[in-house]
Amino acid sequence: MTDRATLLRRYRTRAPRYTSYPTAPAFVPIASGDAARALGAVSGDLSVYVHVPFCTSLCWYCGCNNEIRRRPPADALVDDLLVEWHRAADALGGPGRVRQLHLGGGTPTTLPLAALERLWAGLMARAPAAPGLEASIELDPRSVDEDYVLGLVAVGFNRFSIGVQDFDPDVMAAVNRVQAPELTERIVGALRRSGDPSISFDLMYGLPLQDEVRFGRTLDRVVGMAPGRVALFPYAHLPSLKPAQKLLEAVGLPDADARARLMELAIERLVGAGYVRVGMDHFALPSDPMADAVRSGALHRNFQGYTTCPGLDLIGIGPSAIGCYGRLYAQNHHDRAAWSAALAAGRLPVTRGWWLRDEDRLRARVIADLLCHGETRFGALERARLAASIDRLTPLEVDGIVIVEEDRIQLTPLGQDFARNVVAVFDAWLQPGSDTFSTTS
Repeated sequence: MTDRATLLRRYRTRAPRYTSYPTAPAFVPIASGDAARALGAVSGDLSVYVHVPFCTSLCWYCGCNNEIRRRPPADALVDDLLVEWHRAADALGGPGRVRQLHLGGGTPTTLPLAALERLWAGLMARAPAAPGLEASIELDPRSVDEDYVLGLVAVGFNRFSIGVQDFDPDVMAAVNRVQAPELTERIVGALRRSGDPSISFDLMYGLPLQDEVRFGRTLDRVVGMAPGRVALFPYAHLPSLKPAQKLLEAVGLPDADARARLMELAIERLVGAGYVRVGMDHFALPSDPMADAVRSGALHRNFQGYTTCPGLDLIGIGPSAIGCYGRLYAQNHHDRAAWSAALAAGRLPVTRGWWLRDEDRLRARVIADLLCHGETRFGALERARLAASIDRLTPLEVDGIVIVEEDRIQLTPLGQDFARNVVAVFDAWLQPGSDTFSTTS
Protein backbone atom coordinates (compact mmCIF):
# COMPACT_ATOMS: atom_id res chain seq x y z
CA MET A 1 0.00 0.00 0.00
CA THR A 2 1.28 3.46 -0.89
CA ASP A 3 2.13 5.63 2.12
CA ARG A 4 -0.21 8.43 3.13
CA ALA A 5 2.13 11.33 2.37
CA THR A 6 2.65 10.09 -1.20
CA LEU A 7 -1.11 9.72 -1.66
CA LEU A 8 -1.72 13.25 -0.43
CA ARG A 9 0.61 14.50 -3.15
CA ARG A 10 -0.83 12.17 -5.80
CA TYR A 11 -4.46 13.05 -5.16
CA ARG A 12 -4.00 16.75 -4.61
CA THR A 13 -6.62 18.05 -6.99
CA ARG A 14 -9.31 20.69 -7.21
CA ALA A 15 -12.73 19.42 -6.24
CA PRO A 16 -15.90 20.90 -4.76
CA ARG A 17 -16.77 20.57 -1.10
CA TYR A 18 -20.10 19.04 -2.20
CA THR A 19 -22.53 20.88 0.03
CA SER A 20 -24.88 20.07 -2.85
CA TYR A 21 -25.01 18.01 -6.00
CA PRO A 22 -25.00 19.40 -8.60
CA THR A 23 -22.81 22.14 -7.14
CA ALA A 24 -23.59 25.83 -7.60
CA PRO A 25 -21.45 26.37 -10.75
CA ALA A 26 -23.87 24.05 -12.61
CA PHE A 27 -26.91 26.15 -11.72
CA VAL A 28 -28.88 27.79 -14.54
CA PRO A 29 -31.20 30.82 -14.57
CA ILE A 30 -34.54 30.24 -12.86
CA ALA A 31 -37.53 32.47 -12.23
CA SER A 32 -39.31 33.58 -9.06
CA GLY A 33 -42.23 31.38 -10.09
CA ASP A 34 -40.00 28.29 -9.97
CA ALA A 35 -39.18 28.97 -6.32
CA ALA A 36 -42.81 29.69 -5.44
CA ARG A 37 -43.93 26.47 -7.13
CA ALA A 38 -41.36 24.39 -5.23
CA LEU A 39 -42.22 26.06 -1.92
CA GLY A 40 -45.86 25.18 -2.54
CA ALA A 41 -45.01 21.53 -1.96
CA VAL A 42 -43.30 22.24 1.39
CA SER A 43 -44.73 22.13 4.92
CA GLY A 44 -43.64 20.98 8.34
CA ASP A 45 -40.30 21.60 10.04
CA LEU A 46 -37.81 23.79 8.21
CA SER A 47 -34.17 24.75 8.19
CA VAL A 48 -33.62 28.46 7.56
CA TYR A 49 -30.37 30.11 6.55
CA VAL A 50 -30.07 33.89 6.74
CA HIS A 51 -27.15 35.57 4.97
CA VAL A 52 -25.86 38.83 6.43
CA PRO A 53 -23.40 40.18 3.84
CA PHE A 54 -21.65 42.87 5.89
CA CYS A 55 -18.12 42.92 7.30
CA THR A 56 -16.35 45.95 8.73
CA SER A 57 -12.99 44.91 7.22
CA LEU A 58 -11.79 42.38 4.65
CA CYS A 59 -9.84 39.28 5.64
CA TRP A 60 -7.64 38.69 2.63
CA TYR A 61 -8.20 34.92 2.58
CA CYS A 62 -11.98 35.31 2.45
CA GLY A 63 -13.98 33.58 -0.28
CA CYS A 64 -17.42 34.57 1.02
CA ASN A 65 -19.96 36.94 -0.49
CA ASN A 66 -19.53 40.04 1.64
CA GLU A 67 -19.75 43.81 1.56
CA ILE A 68 -17.31 45.94 3.52
CA ARG A 69 -19.17 48.64 5.44
CA ARG A 70 -17.97 50.54 8.49
CA ARG A 71 -21.58 51.28 9.43
CA PRO A 72 -23.80 48.64 7.86
CA PRO A 73 -27.38 49.69 7.04
CA ALA A 74 -28.77 47.22 9.56
CA ASP A 75 -32.37 48.38 9.63
CA ALA A 76 -32.70 48.37 5.84
CA LEU A 77 -31.21 44.89 5.64
CA VAL A 78 -33.52 43.49 8.31
CA ASP A 79 -36.52 45.08 6.59
CA ASP A 80 -35.64 43.32 3.34
CA LEU A 81 -34.81 40.01 5.01
CA LEU A 82 -38.24 39.95 6.64
CA VAL A 83 -39.99 40.89 3.39
CA GLU A 84 -38.30 37.92 1.71
CA TRP A 85 -39.08 35.60 4.61
CA HIS A 86 -42.75 36.57 4.68
CA ARG A 87 -42.97 36.09 0.91
CA ALA A 88 -41.41 32.64 1.18
CA ALA A 89 -43.70 31.74 4.09
CA ASP A 90 -46.73 32.84 2.07
CA ALA A 91 -45.71 30.43 -0.70
CA LEU A 92 -45.43 27.38 1.60
CA GLY A 93 -47.92 24.62 0.96
CA GLY A 94 -48.77 24.27 4.65
CA PRO A 95 -47.83 25.44 8.14
CA GLY A 96 -44.12 25.43 8.85
CA ARG A 97 -41.99 25.48 12.00
CA VAL A 98 -38.34 26.50 12.25
CA ARG A 99 -36.37 23.49 13.46
CA GLN A 100 -32.96 24.84 12.53
CA LEU A 101 -31.85 28.46 12.08
CA HIS A 102 -28.42 29.64 11.03
CA LEU A 103 -27.18 33.21 10.56
CA GLY A 104 -24.05 33.40 8.45
CA GLY A 105 -22.20 35.87 6.33
CA GLY A 106 -20.31 38.05 6.09
CA THR A 107 -20.42 38.73 9.79
CA PRO A 108 -23.88 38.64 11.39
CA THR A 109 -22.50 40.24 14.55
CA THR A 110 -21.78 43.47 12.68
CA LEU A 111 -25.49 44.15 13.20
CA PRO A 112 -26.60 45.82 16.43
CA LEU A 113 -28.22 43.49 18.93
CA ALA A 114 -31.54 45.34 18.52
CA ALA A 115 -31.54 44.54 14.80
CA LEU A 116 -30.98 40.84 15.49
CA GLU A 117 -33.76 40.88 18.08
CA ARG A 118 -36.13 42.36 15.50
CA LEU A 119 -35.03 39.83 12.89
CA TRP A 120 -35.61 36.92 15.28
CA ALA A 121 -39.09 38.18 16.21
CA GLY A 122 -40.03 38.60 12.56
CA LEU A 123 -38.85 35.13 11.62
CA MET A 124 -40.71 33.42 14.44
CA ALA A 125 -43.88 35.43 13.80
CA ARG A 126 -44.43 33.57 10.51
CA ALA A 127 -43.08 30.13 11.44
CA PRO A 128 -42.74 29.42 15.15
CA ALA A 129 -39.83 27.57 16.67
CA ALA A 130 -40.13 23.80 16.76
CA PRO A 131 -39.27 22.05 20.04
CA GLY A 132 -35.52 21.67 20.30
CA LEU A 133 -34.79 24.52 17.90
CA GLU A 134 -31.10 24.69 17.00
CA ALA A 135 -30.36 28.39 16.51
CA SER A 136 -26.79 29.18 15.47
CA ILE A 137 -24.93 32.33 14.56
CA GLU A 138 -21.44 33.01 13.21
CA LEU A 139 -19.60 35.25 15.63
CA ASP A 140 -16.50 37.42 15.20
CA PRO A 141 -14.86 37.99 18.61
CA ARG A 142 -13.58 41.37 17.39
CA SER A 143 -17.11 42.71 16.89
CA VAL A 144 -18.77 41.80 20.20
CA ASP A 145 -18.42 42.25 23.93
CA GLU A 146 -19.76 40.15 26.80
CA ASP A 147 -23.05 42.06 27.05
CA TYR A 148 -23.70 41.54 23.33
CA VAL A 149 -23.03 37.82 23.63
CA LEU A 150 -25.34 37.50 26.63
CA GLY A 151 -27.96 39.36 24.60
CA LEU A 152 -27.69 36.77 21.82
CA VAL A 153 -28.30 34.02 24.37
CA ALA A 154 -31.32 35.91 25.71
CA VAL A 155 -32.74 36.21 22.18
CA GLY A 156 -32.62 32.43 21.77
CA PHE A 157 -29.36 31.56 20.03
CA ASN A 158 -27.88 28.38 21.45
CA ARG A 159 -25.02 27.51 19.09
CA PHE A 160 -22.13 29.84 18.33
CA SER A 161 -19.63 29.39 15.52
CA ILE A 162 -16.52 31.46 16.27
CA GLY A 163 -14.12 32.44 13.51
CA VAL A 164 -10.62 31.68 14.79
CA GLN A 165 -8.63 30.54 11.72
CA ASP A 166 -5.34 30.73 13.68
CA PHE A 167 -4.16 32.20 16.97
CA ASP A 168 -0.66 33.10 15.79
CA PRO A 169 -0.36 36.93 15.66
CA ASP A 170 2.02 36.95 12.67
CA VAL A 171 -0.24 34.67 10.62
CA MET A 172 -3.30 36.74 11.43
CA ALA A 173 -1.54 40.01 10.63
CA ALA A 174 -0.51 38.53 7.26
CA VAL A 175 -4.17 37.90 6.35
CA ASN A 176 -5.41 41.25 7.69
CA ARG A 177 -7.29 39.79 10.65
CA VAL A 178 -5.62 40.95 13.84
CA GLN A 179 -7.45 39.05 16.57
CA ALA A 180 -5.90 38.54 20.00
CA PRO A 181 -6.54 35.05 21.43
CA GLU A 182 -7.71 36.67 24.65
CA LEU A 183 -10.75 38.04 22.79
CA THR A 184 -11.87 34.51 21.96
CA GLU A 185 -11.16 33.27 25.47
CA ARG A 186 -13.25 36.09 26.96
CA ILE A 187 -16.21 35.38 24.67
CA VAL A 188 -16.05 31.63 25.31
CA GLY A 189 -16.01 32.32 29.04
CA ALA A 190 -19.04 34.60 28.80
CA LEU A 191 -20.97 32.01 26.80
CA ARG A 192 -20.23 29.26 29.29
CA ARG A 193 -21.26 31.41 32.23
CA SER A 194 -24.58 32.01 30.45
CA GLY A 195 -25.54 28.34 30.46
CA ASP A 196 -24.59 25.45 28.23
CA PRO A 197 -24.54 26.66 24.60
CA SER A 198 -22.78 24.75 21.86
CA ILE A 199 -19.52 26.39 20.78
CA SER A 200 -17.61 25.64 17.61
CA PHE A 201 -14.34 27.02 16.24
CA ASP A 202 -13.43 27.48 12.59
CA LEU A 203 -9.75 26.82 11.82
CA MET A 204 -7.99 27.24 8.50
CA TYR A 205 -4.73 25.70 7.30
CA GLY A 206 -2.64 26.72 4.31
CA LEU A 207 -2.39 30.41 5.30
CA PRO A 208 0.79 32.51 4.92
CA LEU A 209 3.50 31.92 7.56
CA GLN A 210 1.76 28.86 8.97
CA ASP A 211 4.11 26.05 9.91
CA GLU A 212 3.88 23.08 12.26
CA VAL A 213 5.28 25.00 15.23
CA ARG A 214 2.95 27.97 14.90
CA PHE A 215 -0.12 25.90 14.06
CA GLY A 216 0.74 23.45 16.82
CA ARG A 217 0.55 26.29 19.36
CA THR A 218 -2.83 27.28 17.94
CA LEU A 219 -4.10 23.71 18.26
CA ASP A 220 -2.89 23.50 21.85
CA ARG A 221 -4.82 26.66 22.67
CA VAL A 222 -7.93 25.34 20.90
CA VAL A 223 -7.80 22.08 22.85
CA GLY A 224 -7.39 24.07 26.05
CA MET A 225 -10.61 26.00 25.35
CA ALA A 226 -12.42 22.74 24.47
CA PRO A 227 -15.06 23.91 21.96
CA GLY A 228 -17.68 21.25 21.31
CA ARG A 229 -16.89 21.28 17.59
CA VAL A 230 -13.97 22.24 15.39
CA ALA A 231 -14.20 22.79 11.64
CA LEU A 232 -10.85 22.44 9.88
CA PHE A 233 -10.88 24.01 6.42
CA PRO A 234 -8.15 24.20 3.81
CA TYR A 235 -7.49 27.70 2.53
CA ALA A 236 -8.78 27.95 -1.06
CA HIS A 237 -6.54 30.24 -3.12
CA LEU A 238 -8.74 31.50 -5.96
CA PRO A 239 -7.48 35.00 -6.78
CA SER A 240 -9.26 34.94 -10.16
CA LEU A 241 -12.53 35.01 -8.19
CA LYS A 242 -11.36 36.90 -5.09
CA PRO A 243 -8.69 39.43 -6.14
CA ALA A 244 -7.76 40.37 -2.56
CA GLN A 245 -6.21 36.91 -2.21
CA LYS A 246 -3.40 38.08 -4.50
CA LEU A 247 -2.10 40.06 -1.51
CA LEU A 248 -1.21 36.80 0.23
CA GLU A 249 1.18 35.81 -2.53
CA ALA A 250 3.55 38.58 -1.50
CA VAL A 251 3.97 36.86 1.87
CA GLY A 252 4.03 33.35 0.46
CA LEU A 253 1.76 30.34 0.91
CA PRO A 254 2.65 26.87 2.22
CA ASP A 255 3.26 24.37 -0.58
CA ALA A 256 1.28 21.15 -1.00
CA ASP A 257 3.55 19.11 1.27
CA ALA A 258 3.43 21.74 4.02
CA ARG A 259 -0.37 21.93 3.79
CA ALA A 260 -0.57 18.16 4.11
CA ARG A 261 1.63 18.22 7.23
CA LEU A 262 -0.54 20.93 8.79
CA MET A 263 -3.66 18.87 8.13
CA GLU A 264 -2.06 15.73 9.58
CA LEU A 265 -0.92 17.66 12.66
CA ALA A 266 -4.42 18.99 13.28
CA ILE A 267 -6.00 15.56 12.94
CA GLU A 268 -3.43 14.04 15.29
CA ARG A 269 -3.83 16.72 17.97
CA LEU A 270 -7.62 16.87 17.89
CA VAL A 271 -8.20 13.12 17.83
CA GLY A 272 -5.54 12.73 20.49
CA ALA A 273 -7.46 15.21 22.65
CA GLY A 274 -10.58 13.06 22.44
CA TYR A 275 -12.44 14.61 19.51
CA VAL A 276 -14.45 12.34 17.22
CA ARG A 277 -13.67 12.88 13.56
CA VAL A 278 -16.80 13.88 11.65
CA GLY A 279 -16.77 13.45 7.89
CA MET A 280 -13.86 15.01 6.07
CA ASP A 281 -13.30 18.26 7.96
CA HIS A 282 -15.14 18.40 11.31
CA PHE A 283 -14.36 17.20 14.81
CA ALA A 284 -16.69 16.93 17.80
CA LEU A 285 -16.35 16.06 21.45
CA PRO A 286 -18.14 12.78 22.27
CA SER A 287 -20.82 14.71 24.22
CA ASP A 288 -21.69 16.98 21.27
CA PRO A 289 -24.86 16.28 19.21
CA MET A 290 -22.74 16.04 16.07
CA ALA A 291 -20.87 13.07 17.55
CA ASP A 292 -24.26 11.56 18.39
CA ALA A 293 -25.30 12.05 14.76
CA VAL A 294 -22.21 10.15 13.60
CA ARG A 295 -23.01 7.26 15.93
CA SER A 296 -26.71 7.14 15.01
CA GLY A 297 -26.26 7.64 11.27
CA ALA A 298 -28.19 10.93 11.32
CA LEU A 299 -25.37 13.13 10.06
CA HIS A 300 -26.45 15.20 7.07
CA ARG A 301 -24.80 17.64 4.68
CA ASN A 302 -26.28 20.74 3.08
CA PHE A 303 -25.24 24.23 2.03
CA GLN A 304 -24.15 25.01 5.62
CA GLY A 305 -21.90 21.95 5.72
CA TYR A 306 -22.44 19.11 8.19
CA THR A 307 -25.65 19.23 10.18
CA THR A 308 -27.47 17.05 12.69
CA CYS A 309 -30.96 17.58 11.24
CA PRO A 310 -31.54 15.38 8.18
CA GLY A 311 -34.61 15.56 5.99
CA LEU A 312 -35.41 19.25 6.40
CA ASP A 313 -36.26 21.57 3.54
CA LEU A 314 -33.83 24.49 3.62
CA ILE A 315 -34.95 28.05 2.84
CA GLY A 316 -32.17 30.53 2.13
CA ILE A 317 -32.84 34.21 2.92
CA GLY A 318 -30.60 37.15 1.97
CA PRO A 319 -28.17 38.07 -0.83
CA SER A 320 -26.54 34.98 -2.42
CA ALA A 321 -28.33 32.59 -0.03
CA ILE A 322 -29.12 29.13 -1.39
CA GLY A 323 -32.13 27.04 -0.50
CA CYS A 324 -33.05 23.44 -1.21
CA TYR A 325 -36.73 22.59 -1.01
CA GLY A 326 -38.61 19.87 -2.77
CA ARG A 327 -36.62 19.11 -5.91
CA LEU A 328 -35.28 22.63 -6.37
CA TYR A 329 -32.00 24.32 -5.52
CA ALA A 330 -32.60 28.07 -5.57
CA GLN A 331 -29.98 30.79 -5.18
CA ASN A 332 -30.66 34.48 -4.63
CA HIS A 333 -29.00 37.40 -6.39
CA HIS A 334 -25.44 37.91 -5.15
CA ASP A 335 -25.61 41.67 -5.44
CA ARG A 336 -27.53 43.26 -2.57
CA ALA A 337 -28.98 45.99 -4.79
CA ALA A 338 -30.35 43.42 -7.28
CA TRP A 339 -31.69 41.33 -4.40
CA SER A 340 -33.46 44.37 -2.90
CA ALA A 341 -34.83 45.41 -6.29
CA ALA A 342 -36.42 41.99 -6.81
CA LEU A 343 -38.09 42.25 -3.41
CA ALA A 344 -39.32 45.77 -4.18
CA ALA A 345 -40.84 44.42 -7.41
CA GLY A 346 -42.84 41.87 -5.43
CA ARG A 347 -40.78 38.80 -6.41
CA LEU A 348 -38.83 36.15 -4.59
CA PRO A 349 -35.23 37.27 -5.30
CA VAL A 350 -33.96 34.03 -6.85
CA THR A 351 -31.80 34.13 -9.95
CA ARG A 352 -30.16 30.71 -10.42
CA GLY A 353 -30.90 27.15 -9.45
CA TRP A 354 -31.49 23.59 -10.53
CA TRP A 355 -34.43 21.20 -10.72
CA LEU A 356 -33.18 17.82 -9.50
CA ARG A 357 -33.73 14.92 -11.86
CA ASP A 358 -33.78 11.27 -10.75
CA GLU A 359 -30.17 10.88 -11.92
CA ASP A 360 -29.13 13.91 -9.85
CA ARG A 361 -30.89 12.58 -6.78
CA LEU A 362 -29.12 9.22 -7.05
CA ARG A 363 -25.68 10.81 -7.39
CA ALA A 364 -26.47 13.30 -4.62
CA ARG A 365 -27.38 10.45 -2.28
CA VAL A 366 -24.20 8.52 -3.05
CA ILE A 367 -22.05 11.60 -2.52
CA ALA A 368 -23.79 12.54 0.74
CA ASP A 369 -23.62 8.96 2.06
CA LEU A 370 -19.88 8.78 1.48
CA LEU A 371 -19.15 12.22 2.92
CA CYS A 372 -21.34 11.72 5.99
CA HIS A 373 -21.13 8.00 6.72
CA GLY A 374 -18.13 6.74 4.74
CA GLU A 375 -20.29 4.19 2.95
CA THR A 376 -23.07 3.96 0.38
CA ARG A 377 -25.22 1.05 -0.76
CA PHE A 378 -27.17 0.54 -3.95
CA GLY A 379 -29.21 -2.01 -5.84
CA ALA A 380 -28.38 -3.68 -9.14
CA LEU A 381 -30.21 -1.10 -11.27
CA GLU A 382 -28.52 1.78 -9.45
CA ARG A 383 -25.13 0.16 -9.85
CA ALA A 384 -25.75 -0.19 -13.57
CA ARG A 385 -26.58 3.53 -13.82
CA LEU A 386 -23.37 4.38 -11.95
CA ALA A 387 -21.14 1.80 -13.64
CA ALA A 388 -18.92 4.24 -15.52
CA SER A 389 -18.28 6.26 -12.35
CA ILE A 390 -17.60 3.17 -10.26
CA ASP A 391 -15.01 2.02 -12.80
CA ARG A 392 -13.12 5.27 -12.20
CA LEU A 393 -12.58 4.21 -8.58
CA THR A 394 -10.15 1.45 -9.56
CA PRO A 395 -6.92 3.46 -8.94
CA LEU A 396 -8.22 4.60 -5.55
CA GLU A 397 -9.13 1.02 -4.71
CA VAL A 398 -5.62 -0.12 -5.61
CA ASP A 399 -4.21 2.59 -3.33
CA GLY A 400 -6.28 1.40 -0.37
CA ILE A 401 -8.54 4.47 -0.27
CA VAL A 402 -11.85 2.79 -1.04
CA ILE A 403 -13.43 -0.68 -1.03
CA VAL A 404 -15.77 -1.45 -3.93
CA GLU A 405 -18.22 -4.36 -3.66
CA GLU A 406 -21.21 -5.41 -5.69
CA ASP A 407 -23.74 -3.54 -3.59
CA ARG A 408 -21.68 -0.96 -1.69
CA ILE A 409 -18.73 1.41 -1.67
CA GLN A 410 -16.86 2.10 1.57
CA LEU A 411 -14.08 4.50 2.46
CA THR A 412 -11.20 2.88 4.31
CA PRO A 413 -9.84 4.64 7.44
CA LEU A 414 -7.14 6.06 5.17
CA GLY A 415 -9.77 7.09 2.66
CA GLN A 416 -11.38 9.64 4.98
CA ASP A 417 -8.66 12.10 3.95
CA PHE A 418 -9.48 11.54 0.29
CA ALA A 419 -13.27 11.61 0.45
CA ARG A 420 -13.55 14.49 -2.02
CA ASN A 421 -11.45 12.55 -4.55
CA VAL A 422 -13.74 9.55 -4.16
CA VAL A 423 -17.04 11.40 -4.50
CA ALA A 424 -15.76 13.52 -7.40
CA VAL A 425 -15.92 10.46 -9.67
CA PHE A 426 -19.71 10.58 -9.33
CA ASP A 427 -19.89 14.23 -10.41
CA ALA A 428 -21.16 14.32 -13.98
CA TRP A 429 -20.58 18.09 -14.12
CA LEU A 430 -17.00 18.34 -12.89
CA GLN A 431 -14.63 19.56 -15.57
CA PRO A 432 -11.01 18.36 -15.39
CA GLY A 433 -8.64 21.22 -14.61
CA SER A 434 -11.39 23.44 -13.20
CA ASP A 435 -10.08 26.37 -11.13
CA THR A 436 -13.40 26.98 -9.40
CA PHE A 437 -12.91 24.85 -6.31
CA SER A 438 -10.49 24.46 -3.41
CA THR A 439 -7.82 21.81 -3.31
CA THR A 440 -8.29 18.61 -1.33
CA SER A 441 -5.27 19.18 0.90
